[in-house]
Amino acid sequence: MKFFLAKIIEDKSISKVFLVSLLATSFLLISILGIFWVQQARQKFKQESKQIQDDFFKIQEKTLQHETQTLINYIENEREQTRNTLKKDISNRVYEAHSIAANIYNSCKNDLTESQIKKLITDALRSVRCNDESGFFYINSLAGVVQMDSENPEWEGQNKLSLKDVFGVPIIKNEIKIAQTKGEGYSKYSWQKEEGQKIAPKISFVKIFKPYNWYIGCTQYEENYQLRIQNKILDKITDMRFDESFTIEVFNFDGTCLAHTQKDLIGQNLWNEKDKNGKKVVQELITRGTDKDGGFVRYVDSYKEGSQESIAKLMYAKTYKDWQWVVGSGVHISQLTESIQNKRNELKALVNGYFIKAGLIFLLTIIIIIIAFTRFMVKSSKSGLEILTQFYKNAASDSHIIDISKLHFKEFKILGEHANEMILKRKSIEHQLNIETAYFEQLFENSPEAIAITDNESNGIKINKQFTNLFGYTKEDLKGVVIDTLLADETKQDEANSLNYITAKGQLVEIETVRKCKDGRLIDVSIMGNPIEVDGEQIAIFGIYRDITEKKIYEKHLTEAKNKAEESDKLKSAFLANMSHEIRTPMNHILGFTEIITSQDVTKSERQEYGALIKQSGINLLQLINNIIDLSKIECKQIKLSSLEIPVNALLTKLYEKYYIHKNKNKKSHLILKIQKTLNDKDSIIYTDLGRLEQLLSNLIENAIKFTDNGFIEFGYRLKEKNKIEFFVKDTGIGIPEKSLKNIFRSFRQMDGSDTRQYSGTGLSLTISNRLAEILGGDIRVESKENAGTCFFVTLPYNRDNLKIETPEVCDKKIYNWKGKNILIVDDEKTNFSFFKASLAKTNAEILWATNGIEAVTICQSIAVDLVLMDIQMPIMNGYDATKEIKLFNSQIPIIGQTAYFQKEYKQKVMTAGCDDYLSKPIKTAKLLDSIEKQFLKN
Repeated sequence: MKFFLAKIIEDKSISKVFLVSLLATSFLLISILGIFWVQQARQKFKQESKQIQDDFFKIQEKTLQHETQTLINYIENEREQTRNTLKKDISNRVYEAHSIAANIYNSCKNDLTESQIKKLITDALRSVRCNDESGFFYINSLAGVVQMDSENPEWEGQNKLSLKDVFGVPIIKNEIKIAQTKGEGYSKYSWQKEEGQKIAPKISFVKIFKPYNWYIGCTQYEENYQLRIQNKILDKITDMRFDESFTIEVFNFDGTCLAHTQKDLIGQNLWNEKDKNGKKVVQELITRGTDKDGGFVRYVDSYKEGSQESIAKLMYAKTYKDWQWVVGSGVHISQLTESIQNKRNELKALVNGYFIKAGLIFLLTIIIIIIAFTRFMVKSSKSGLEILTQFYKNAASDSHIIDISKLHFKEFKILGEHANEMILKRKSIEHQLNIETAYFEQLFENSPEAIAITDNESNGIKINKQFTNLFGYTKEDLKGVVIDTLLADETKQDEANSLNYITAKGQLVEIETVRKCKDGRLIDVSIMGNPIEVDGEQIAIFGIYRDITEKKIYEKHLTEAKNKAEESDKLKSAFLANMSHEIRTPMNHILGFTEIITSQDVTKSERQEYGALIKQSGINLLQLINNIIDLSKIECKQIKLSSLEIPVNALLTKLYEKYYIHKNKNKKSHLILKIQKTLNDKDSIIYTDLGRLEQLLSNLIENAIKFTDNGFIEFGYRLKEKNKIEFFVKDTGIGIPEKSLKNIFRSFRQMDGSDTRQYSGTGLSLTISNRLAEILGGDIRVESKENAGTCFFVTLPYNRDNLKIETPEVCDKKIYNWKGKNILIVDDEKTNFSFFKASLAKTNAEILWATNGIEAVTICQSIAVDLVLMDIQMPIMNGYDATKEIKLFNSQIPIIGQTAYFQKEYKQKVMTAGCDDYLSKPIKTAKLLDSIEKQFLKN
């Protein structure tokens, strides 16, 4: 109809428009009101009544879906933030390690060799741990060779380019690529933990160390942060509360309630709980939640807090599969039904009112039509003018385009077209201005730096989000307030006033200082103040605040690391000096008395006396070497325990007899030696490593005798708890000063390290004892008072269960007869040859000797040799090459490698070269003969 009228009055005279409009309007009004209005109202009531019910449930379902998805999004967001925190944490640790390495290199490069500097760097980073002892550093070369790995020390010196994770991703190659191309960066891979079959994602950060073509890295399991963020999320969800009818629930896949609006249900397993109709609600929620898009569950709520009645409820559930959670939100259906009924009643009352008023409206319609017809003529002529008038009236503030189709007269259309052209040009200018303004606002609000704009008197005008995040103040807090009255404490007010004065004069200011947050915290910041000028006049001040707390902490840590490195260097130097003294002393005895025996005429009694002294010095030297080797094995985690059934009472009796003789030999027969046993022989049996327990107690008893001149030494044990046994060694000796107690178990430490100290020793026995106590599953502590004595306590598990029993083999003394066998001894040291020859003297074997690898190869080619004892380190040709040469022309000849090195990697290298067995010096005769016998039996 509107289109029909518009065509009639298009470009026509006003009189014709008046006539046509009057007739058309009267006809339409009477027809609509008289025929259709009542019927349409009835039909509309029915449709709207049903639509209200449908819409209510749809709205509630969408609301539940939205709220549940919001919770899942919140969980994912918090998890991602934690992952970012983890990445930042390990990168900071690598930066610290890189700085330590750079400082060591720069300070030592002119004084030490390259190998010495490398050792200092690896030693400084080897024992460093981070992230609750779960993170560690490692160093690899860009060629893939492991330089240092405290978690896997057996890898050191090996090329690990082929190392891959559980999915075949090359770990070392990816890290080298990152270090070479970017200098630093993150790497992700998956690793299978040793304690189980679980595959866990790991994140590492590496940074290149250019002086040696190394890169330094640190790695961490992502799941170490997972429990903490889960608890935080569940606490936040539990505290969410919208109204009494709305609930939020989180369940584990096993039915355990993790979060609930009704807090007393948290922690309970509701897997088998049923509602009033027998439905297992939690099982239904988990089943629907594991569907692709989640699902709805209707049930009778039997958990309504503070009420005994059951209420119908609608719940939407969806899973968060990464953590095996089901997240749900629900609402009481009974309240929805009540709301729908109220709406229906309101609608019904409204329709009834319409019918009552319909008659009155119809009667009034005739009157209105008459009035409308008479006024229409005037309105039609004025409508165009009113549109144009309103347009120009609002043109100053609005930019609305005139709809030309609403102007039915030619003159009005021409005016409208010109007005629209003006508006379009104005909109183009405003659009460009809005773009420029948006650029500034986005840069200001999203800047990572805290920014504040003040007037020339330092009164706050505007701040960005980062400013609020840093200091806690909002725009309302700082509006019209001098900012430094809030940020600067009493000690910094004069400094702040001075900075404001300088900036107000138009000068740039940069400073590092301290400012106060809204909660009272003081933080380190750098401040840059810059004047803002327009047309050469300063109108405001632009201030940038940067949080430098981490920078200050890093500088502090760097200083502490430097001090620790210097202290470690001093301790190692003192230890090496002391070790040199302790080694040279018995060596002096051995060499001196040996020279006397071999170069002078001595009596038989003197020879026996000197021989005994040489033997004792050798035993002391071997004990020193064993201590060093034990400490090295412990530090490298190469100690293996053998659990046996140990009668503690018998062990203490053995130690008592041993050290009763020991104290008398050391001119301390006046000391009283006591022993305490609190259990009978049967109950004193435990399962542990006999050798290591005896070594631990022997170290403590020897120390007690050494440092006690008068009084007594007492040792024994007692049951501390049902499952713990506590050994003790008590003396009345010189005691330990309080300042030395904290370092008593640390490596390279001695109570008295001066050149005038009364008691000799390396300071290793207590360090070894401490490590042994840990390895045996216990701990060690000390109580002491200077000049009043010392008591060491060792607590171990009172293990009565036979976890692992190894019965030592009892071997009868064997007689070896190798008559007709040719045994070649390859060793450049004549003393070693003499030892082997003496050890094999009673076997009837023919003994041959070669002083280097070439002689050994020549003898094996010309003589039928039945077995070779091959030294590894020799001049001209070493044992590795000689073994390979011999095996090339006679692969059946058994070769036993023997070397002074004991580490696992040397044994592997010897066996790889082709040797059939391996012996480490010092070699016991029984072990030598047994090894040779085994090879003869094989062949």
